[in-house]
Amino acid sequence: MRERRRLLPLQGGGREGVDRRESGLNARLLTHSDAAALGGLRLRGLLEHPLDFGADHDEEAAWSVTEWARRMMGTLWFGVERGGALIACASLRIPERVKLRHNGWINAMYVAAEAQGSGAGDAIMDAIEAEARARGVTLLKLYARENNSRACAFYRRRGFEAYGVEPDATVVGGVGYGALEMAKRL
Repeated sequence: MRERRRLLPLQGGGREGVDRRESGLNARLLTHSDAAALGGLRLRGLLEHPLDFGADHDEEAAWSVTEWARRMMGTLWFGVERGGALIACASLRIPERVKLRHNGWINAMYVAAEAQGSGAGDAIMDAIEAEARARGVTLLKLYARENNSRACAFYRRRGFEAYGVEPDATVVGGVGYGALEMAKRL
């Protein structure tokens, strides 16, 4: 049986118009026992959206479950499940250095296509924000591909504001893609 820690209920407002969120979607901290499911979902995201992540599908596809579990160390991974399957994930990294630990970096946010609009993204963000506050984080930061309008709109709705653009943040097939740098005060 999988260990479940800090099961957090879905909170926050819905989209304009019809609210398509599912009731009962919860985000939780993932553990090493979730490494295989996390790896599978992450690989799916990297395959479907290669421009939106700094990681490379082929590179991570070579990792064993043991390597996925090792890579989870030092980073807080969150997930949302539906019917026992992981449908969304994201990570929170908090620097250890005294002068930097007020920052929290959100990475690897992915919601499976069939779960988009369900509230899974909000559930993950609610859980990340709650955990960040509990750990003394006062500023959350993230990157979103500059022309990924859906992701940028989601983060703006969640209260993130753009503070810069990193040119050529990722290069895929010889083409550079800028990343919008966004932040939210907690």
